Formats: sequence, C-alpha cells, structure tokens
Amino acid sequence: MSGFHHHSHGKKHHHSHRAVESDPALHAHKKGDAKHCHTKEASNQNLLLIALVLTLGFSVVEGAAAYFAGSLALISDAGHMVTDAAALGLALFAQIISRRPPSSKHSFGFGRAEALAAFVNSIAMLVLVAWIVIEAISRFYTPHVVDGYTVSVVAAIGLLMNIVVALVLSRDQRSVNTRAALVHVMGDLLGSVAALAAGLIIQFTGWMPIDAILSILVSLLILRSTISILHESFHFLMEGVPLHINYLEVGGELKKIAGVSAVHDLHVWEMTPNFPALIGHIEIEDMHQWPEIMSRIRVMLLEKYGIDHVTLQPEQIGPDDVHEHDHAHEHVEHCGDTLYVLCGEGEGVHRMAYHAWGNPENPRVLICVHGLTRRGSDFNTLAQAMCKDYYVVCPDIVGRGNSDRLSNPMLYAVPQYVADMMSLVKHLGVSHVDWFGTSMGGLIGIVYASMPNSPIRRMLINDVGPRIEPESLKRLGSYVGQPFAFANRADALERLNQICTTFGEHTPQEWEIYNGPMLVERDGMWVMHYDPAISVPFASINPVMAKAGEVAMWHAFKQIHCPMLIVRGGNSDLLSSATAAEMCKVNPHARVIEIPGVGHAPAFVKTEQIALAKEFFS
Repeated sequence: MSGFHHHSHGKKHHHSHRAVESDPALHAHKKGDAKHCHTKEASNQNLLLIALVLTLGFSVVEGAAAYFAGSLALISDAGHMVTDAAALGLALFAQIISRRPPSSKHSFGFGRAEALAAFVNSIAMLVLVAWIVIEAISRFYTPHVVDGYTVSVVAAIGLLMNIVVALVLSRDQRSVNTRAALVHVMGDLLGSVAALAAGLIIQFTGWMPIDAILSILVSLLILRSTISILHESFHFLMEGVPLHINYLEVGGELKKIAGVSAVHDLHVWEMTPNFPALIGHIEIEDMHQWPEIMSRIRVMLLEKYGIDHVTLQPEQIGPDDVHEHDHAHEHVEHCGDTLYVLCGEGEGVHRMAYHAWGNPENPRVLICVHGLTRRGSDFNTLAQAMCKDYYVVCPDIVGRGNSDRLSNPMLYAVPQYVADMMSLVKHLGVSHVDWFGTSMGGLIGIVYASMPNSPIRRMLINDVGPRIEPESLKRLGSYVGQPFAFANRADALERLNQICTTFGEHTPQEWEIYNGPMLVERDGMWVMHYDPAISVPFASINPVMAKAGEVAMWHAFKQIHCPMLIVRGGNSDLLSSATAAEMCKVNPHARVIEIPGVGHAPAFVKTEQIALAKEFFS
C-alpha cells in the first residue's frame, strides 16, 4: 500500500545484495509514490559546462598572473572565482548524479554527494580566506611591490569573463541549481571590480596598501557566501529539519486531520537538497478508513509544506487505547490542580509548578504570572471566574511555591523566567496564549511578547512598566529576603497583610484567600513560601545596571505588536502615571486604566477588577 511502511523492532533480517540488485521492482514507483530521484528539474547541462570551463580556466590564468604581479587582491579574486567554479561544478555534478539510479547500497540515490562536496569545499575556502587576511595584514607592515598594469589588465579580462558567464547562465532560469550558481558569479563581479580598482590605483598613484585593503574586502565576500553554504550543507548532512518547515507545526496539522487520534515517532528531513521527506506513526480508530485518511494527509503535506515523500505507519487503537484517548478528550475540568513542566537551567533542569483551571483541551489559554515574592495562587479567584472561557494556567515562578529552587541564585532573573515560560507554552502545545502579568510577571510578559514569533496574543500588564520608581525599590528591599518566621500562623498572616497593605482594602476572608497560600510551615515555624535567595540578584543591582535594564525594557516594550491593557493602581509607588502615559505614547497598541484607592498592585480579587480583566480578554 502506498504510504505504508512497517518498522520492524524485532529480529534483524539479512538479505544479499545480489538479491536486491536482481529485483528492480524494489526501486520502482507506482501510482501515488513520490518520485524522489526521478523528477529533478531539467536544466541545460551544456550551459553549466561552458560556464564551468570558462570560470575555472580563467581562475588558473588569474592565479598565475597574480603570482607574477605580486597582487594579493588578484589572488583574492582568483580564489573567489574558484568558489564560483566549485558552485558551477556542484550544480553540474548534481544534474549528472541525480540521473543515476538507486542501488542496493544507495536506495535513495546519490543526492547527498552534492551537500558533502559543498561542505568540504567550504572548509577549504575558509582556510584560503584565513591565509589571505593574514597575508594582507602582514603587507601593511612590509609592503610588497605590485605590478599595477598586469593587475589591471587581468582584472579587466576577469570582469568581462564574469559578464559572459552570467549571460550564459541567465539563459536557463528554470533550474534552481543554475540560479544558485548565477548568484555566485554575480558576487564575483564585485571581486573583479575590486581587483581592477586596486590595479588602477597602484598604476596611477603607486599606493601599494590598496592591494591589501581590497583583498580583505574580497575575502569578506568569500567568507559570507562560504559560511552560508557551510551552514546549509552541515544542517542537511545532519538530517536537520528543512529550514522552511516548522516541525511542531507539521505535527499539529497532522493531528487535525479527520480520523487521526495521535501522532508519534515523527521525523522530517531532506533526502536530497530541496526534497523534504516525512516518516512517522499515525494512530487511528478504524483501519478501513486509512486510505482516505492517508489521502487527506498527502494533500495537506504537499500543499502546505511541499512534502510529497510521505511514509506513515497506521496503528489501530485497541480497546484500552480508545479508552485512554476518550478520556483525554473528555471535558476534564481542572480546579487549581498542581502540574509540573521541566525547564532548562544552564546545563541542568528544574521543575516549574503550575496551577491549572478549566478544560485542558480548550485552545484558549490564559497564563497568569505573579510578582516578585508571590506565587500562582494569587490568581485563584480570577482563574475561577475565567476558567469557563479559558484554560487558565498560573505558574509558580522558579524559586517560589511548589517549584524547584535554583542552586545558582543569580539565575533568579527575567531571562531565566522567560525561558521557563517558553518551556511551559511548548509543554501546553498551543500556538497562542493570552497573558496576565502582575509586577514581575508583567516584565516577563513584556520581554516574551517582544520576541519574534511570540505566542502572546493579548496582554494585561498589572502595575508595572519599563521604569521602576526608586521609592518602590526601597520598599521591596525592606522585606524581600529578610527574616520572616512566626510560631503562630495568625501572627504570620497579620504581618504579611501589613506588608501587602498597598494592594488595597480587603476583607479578612479575601486576605486569607490571597495571602494564606504565601505561608508554609517548616520546622514548627511559619515562613514565606519562596527561596530567600531570590533577593540576591535584586540586591546586586546598582544605578548603572538599573539604567541599562530600563533602556533594554523600553526597547522591548516598543517591539510589542499585540493589544495591551496597562492597569495602574492610582496610588502606586512602582508605576508612575507619567511612565504609564509614556508607555501609551511610545506604543500605539497600549492603553491605560487606573484603579483609584489602590497602590502596588491591584490584587484582582474584587468583582469590579475581575470584570475589567474579563472584558479585556473577551
């Protein structure tokens, strides 16, 4: 069956090469199979051959002339022409070798030889560039006499040669290989111009250093194209996912196909340059539907990603599996359940806890991130109100609540927090999220939302901005990481409520809901839930670092393109009204609302504050 490939994980099977060679049907294609070695774009090999002979031949002549004239610029240009000749040779080689049929030892043909040759050629050109630059630098201290006339004549001929080669290659615009080679030749035109300029300047002024200066310029041209080829060929040889294909997106699209229950063991790579392939396992409930499902998969992969070599193994779900999948798709309502995600930390990993509310199958996800000394339970009241419309996720930032503590306290900073949020979003398997960030959580959101392809769709920034007022830093420093231990929970809660008086007026019940989870009992004493070491990076900030951080945060804020609602406590000592106004001025996507009678920061446990959030995210 087309598209069906069974992976055996049991006994190994041994076949003789002779048996394979004698069975051409193994390599034959039937209707529906991808023509992975027989549908290459036809291009005029004669044009490539003519261009190769002209370019390589003249590079030898130019190299010899450069040696006798003593011109480093001419040697550089000759080296650049060699790279062009290599590109032309590889293009021609690809055309020839792609026509070779598969064999028992090379069932996909010989397409990878092109990338291997490009990789080796790039390494050689890096050595050449290094030699030219070193030699050029030495010539600044010990100038060499250069024959300007010879350089001018040879470079002029080289310029004409490149024009002729470009005209020859331009006659074949259908082949991608030929177009790539043409780009190299057009770049070599600049090298010839540089060598010609060096020769003329030396001939008429006698200023020898121009030869070394322009040779470095040409070397940079070689370096740029060489590094690009080196990167692409290495990525291809390591069977990397094609650069134009998003692996996670492909998996997500496969799961959306009607009849598909799950996808696993998925791999996407290129068998030959510009020819992506895909293999994997597809779980389905009814094997009789497989031909129709496979047809839909083929159409989607070809239209969206250009993948027409698809090898998928269907797996029918047994009774136990069906039960598992049915359970996964039920409306399982989380009600503050604590879950975990693994996050990277330098060379190690740590667990970050998050509290979930609502149906995990809901594609609308709201991530609520707390302040410096708080935890995800801050949003319990808000999450209960929002979980009918959203899957609400409230993480305990690392070092707080149920999350792990870090051995290196200097990692308690926004870059690590943003990386953890990226791990969380990836773990949730969603492409878009909405964001509610209070204080530090707002700063994390600003940095995350400013990144390219950020998943944040809408963001509520609760009482924080790029500029932090000095008075608030003094207030935070008076209690963050300071001793906090009480034998009686009521005394501990009372002290914590005093610290949080700026959050607004609340009833004893509201304070219990909001501040109760902040207290944990250890060794018979009631202490704060967080690692006191979170204060280490905070305490190490000096005025210069603070100003640099502010500049970086303003820059990030200006890059955000999603709708933002800035909520400011009317009496806030952390976000001034002037800063909030400036945020709206520098970013047209932002608007501000002030909540009177509240300092830093509105707790969003009051009905009217929750209604404000629901309206913004609706």
